Amino acid sequence: MGFRLLKKAIETLITVFVASLVLFALIRLAPGDPAKLLIGSTFEVAIDVEAYDAAVNETREQMGLTESVPNQYFSWMGSLLQLDLGNSYYTGRAVTEELGERLPATLLLAAAALLIQVILGFVVGTLSAVYNGAFFDTAVRVICVGLASIPGFVIGLLLLLLLAVQFGVYEITSQASLPRLWLPALTMGLLGAPQMIRVVRANLLSELGQVYIQSAVSRGLSQRRVVWHAMRNALIPTITMIGLSFTAFIGGAVIIESIFAWPGLGEYALEAILNKDYPVLQGYALLTVVSVVIIHIIVDAIYAVLDPRVSRRQERAVTNE
Repeated sequence: MGFRLLKKAIETLITVFVASLVLFALIRLAPGDPAKLLIGSTFEVAIDVEAYDAAVNETREQMGLTESVPNQYFSWMGSLLQLDLGNSYYTGRAVTEELGERLPATLLLAAAALLIQVILGFVVGTLSAVYNGAFFDTAVRVICVGLASIPGFVIGLLLLLLLAVQFGVYEITSQASLPRLWLPALTMGLLGAPQMIRVVRANLLSELGQVYIQSAVSRGLSQRRVVWHAMRNALIPTITMIGLSFTAFIGGAVIIESIFAWPGLGEYALEAILNKDYPVLQGYALLTVVSVVIIHIIVDAIYAVLDPRVSRRQERAVTNE
């Protein structure tokens, strides 16, 4: 058990290190100069070119961008070990502080969206499997394909146009409050529901075809009890789907948060992308990676609790190594 935890901790550290290295390089390879974006173009600042170049070079030096990329990475890692993600180029505030202010709004939105996705996934997916081949099942599959084919920002803008502009039932502000939560959460839940519905439907159909289910039906068990027993076994594979959806909502809500002016990490990251605010981008990317790793560890633990065979297989794998 102790060796397994140590192995998991080492794997986690390696994953975070490699991800931080790749993300740091990708951020530096992106086109655009943060110093020029901060100062503005020569037309905007209306100064002579020589003075402008001197100001750009001075700003780049203050940002630490005149050093080589490896030196910039090791400098960032050194600060990171002291839990310092640096300061934003634009606000001058600590990135950890700004991330901490925005994280609760994103977690609230992600949790609400995940709840909607799970409810839709289990209810509609179960009914679709029970009525396999019927009109309801066909309609669900067509709707799922339609929702999966439409870009998320299109659905978000349509809902915003209908419910906020046309009917006035949604307040357009930039505050993270419960009355404003339902529409962005509904949008994200609808976007994620087709995948969950398909996974639940496929797993349930697989279980309903098992011998033990046929035996239960032949003994005269009611359809409700048969579906309940099949659902318990079909639940395990969907745990992974729920974990992946939650990480996607945390790290991928950039567009939805921007459309609904939800002051979370996504909107914060989009502003940083447009401004080439490297410290913010690095902090956001690292936070997303760490969130993904932690959620996967939690999913593995839930797997082991729900199915002890998984835990025994992992122990045998560690012993054989």
